[in-house]
Amino acid sequence: MPVSFSRHAGRVTGAACLAALCLVLAGPPVARAAEGPRLDQIQVIGSHNSYHAGLAPSIAALLARRDSASAQGLDYAHADLPTQFDHGIRQIELDIYADAAGGRFAHPRSARWLAEAGLPPADTGNAALMRRLGFKVMHIPDIDQRATCEPLLACLGQVRAWSRAHPGHLPLFVLLEVEQGKRAPLTEPEPFTWRTFDALEREIRSVFAPGEVLTPDQVRGNAPSLRAAVAAHGWPGVDAARGKVVFLLDQRSNRELYLKGHPGLRGRVAFTNAPPEADDAAFTELNDGPPEAIADLVRRHMLVRTRADANTMEGRSGDPTRRDAALASGAQLVSTDYPDFEPARWTGYRVGFGTGLAARCNPVSAPASCRDAAIEPRAPEALRLRKLILVVRHGLRSPLADQVPSRAVIDHVWPVWSGVPGDLTPEGVAQMRGLGVWERALMAGNDMAGLVAGGCPAPDMLRLRANSSRRTVASAEAFAAGFAPGCPVAIVHESIGVPDRVFSPLEADRPGDLRALLPALRAEAAAAGLLAGPPREGLSALRRLAGCPGRGALCADDGVPAVLDVDASGQHLTLSGSLLPASSVAEAIMLGSLSGQPAARMAWGALDDGTFARLSELHAAMLHVMTGLPSLAPVLSRPLRAAIAAEMTHADGPALAVWMGHDSTIVPLLAQLGLHVHAPGYAMDDVPVGSALGFALLTDAQGGHPAVRVLFQSQMPARLRAGDGAYPPDMAYLAVPGCGGAAVCPLATFTRLLDGGASP
Repeated sequence: MPVSFSRHAGRVTGAACLAALCLVLAGPPVARAAEGPRLDQIQVIGSHNSYHAGLAPSIAALLARRDSASAQGLDYAHADLPTQFDHGIRQIELDIYADAAGGRFAHPRSARWLAEAGLPPADTGNAALMRRLGFKVMHIPDIDQRATCEPLLACLGQVRAWSRAHPGHLPLFVLLEVEQGKRAPLTEPEPFTWRTFDALEREIRSVFAPGEVLTPDQVRGNAPSLRAAVAAHGWPGVDAARGKVVFLLDQRSNRELYLKGHPGLRGRVAFTNAPPEADDAAFTELNDGPPEAIADLVRRHMLVRTRADANTMEGRSGDPTRRDAALASGAQLVSTDYPDFEPARWTGYRVGFGTGLAARCNPVSAPASCRDAAIEPRAPEALRLRKLILVVRHGLRSPLADQVPSRAVIDHVWPVWSGVPGDLTPEGVAQMRGLGVWERALMAGNDMAGLVAGGCPAPDMLRLRANSSRRTVASAEAFAAGFAPGCPVAIVHESIGVPDRVFSPLEADRPGDLRALLPALRAEAAAAGLLAGPPREGLSALRRLAGCPGRGALCADDGVPAVLDVDASGQHLTLSGSLLPASSVAEAIMLGSLSGQPAARMAWGALDDGTFARLSELHAAMLHVMTGLPSLAPVLSRPLRAAIAAEMTHADGPALAVWMGHDSTIVPLLAQLGLHVHAPGYAMDDVPVGSALGFALLTDAQGGHPAVRVLFQSQMPARLRAGDGAYPPDMAYLAVPGCGGAAVCPLATFTRLLDGGASP
């Protein structure tokens, strides 16, 4: 293993293509507005290594043993690109590796290093994607390959999709860092040649139409050079560049190769990191300052990128000196590992403008007429959050008592769990506390910092209600500790074990009887294929872990169709066959994997990503038949739907309402609204521990035109295994079918859907 990792390689030379033979993503010169600021007269926040999903826990452990400084420097992660854009990030950075033949990075060498160190295998990314041809996105081969988007085409597709969904946005600046050069003992990257750069531009052009990218040719216009154009007129006006994407090349070492055959960047897509006196000078980097040099270049209309922090040092110390100097320098692109909505978990250090805006007038170069709020007017659905309602599944728990199988079911010794079966684990406490920290940052980033003004929310601004189980109450307590640390937060719940009618209406509202629904439920389950047996791939994966063929009951073939029935109380469904026991054991194995228990304590060892997802199919199928059938979901979700509608339509009420329940709380809501979720690492429609279904109430600036945006938050298995709750959840926005598939749904329409009515 290496002791340290150099991030920069030497220059590569080679032939260049003729400009006349290169496809040009250009168009007419972009007008420079007589009024309003130019791009060089504003300032935006960027994210550093924007794709970075964080180190796999076992690799982090290995690095901590062998190179603690590198382990600390790599200990950060970001949300996916669309989520970053939603929160105002307007500059991203993608590290790209050439892989013309495909498969160069499909078999990370870290697998051998981990085995030699006695550590479990690591999730190092999607091997199938890594086998494909084309450019890959990652930080460091073999040890830090995990990305929130892969390959480069997928990342570019996310950028374009968000851009098209948000017309009028400020340009999105995409910084491309070309990675090459040998760094033994790591897999050697493929060298970049002029052909490689041409292939890179073809990939960009395959995603973006000519009018969607701001190119060097457009900025140059009729001037003899980029430098002359920028010196005379500055960059184009903000209004003229709205809705576009700007590509920038990071390392100056690649500049001459990129320029060959394209003098002054004629016909090229990206702007180079150029010396200020060069003909191609329009953009440059001064990542380490000094601020005075940055300010001088900004006054000369150059676009400058700098960094507010590096290697997690500021995040750990909380020292704002470098950040404040970067913001004051006038650099138009200020990059950080900790934007406002992703504060450092150690100190709360963050970088932003404190206004909830995506940009501000440049402190060095903006004209006196510039107004922050006019640079990128806030989108109502993203920046006028009025209320947020979260329905949350409790955090990571230990298996229930009846989930621990006997040797007659699975012929293996079962892991030993501490504490009461079914209780929240220490990892679950950290997970839910981390979720509270994230939601606090989310609220603050959406102009709702008043919710936590002075450190503690007002009593009427936060409402926490938990179902009456030990794990849901403990999850609510941990969430409150993260959201409002040290503050008195009331958690409403029934006595432990007493059914709560909102979460368990059939048990609390006696008499509750499902017998009248049984014919319809049986027909729905049969139509969905749920009575024919468990999902085949999931059952096969479980049987492999059970040691089949063998003596365990899970190894026995079950060719008899299952029978759906109702128990004697009329309040619970029963299902014969192997789906329920298979799902129960599969979930227990998944919980063991998520807890980060050493592989040696589990007879089946560590689960790879594919096996984990296959087991998740069994759990998702069980949830569907037991809580999500079309005739059952309205019954199970009715009290909670009424409560959500009341929260949405009440003029006052809390800004944040949290309902802490179970997977069986969320699935009926999803089914009633016709929604599907796919949490990263899980099967379609599985609801992971700690996930949340959210309903955001949005209005315009005057409080009118109320609408609802539905979101789903979850955490990738590898991040949960870290055990410290440090990583932000993945967030997906869900289009409600009854609202015509729109990203936001008018409040009146949404409340009708909650009530079970159809959209007009």
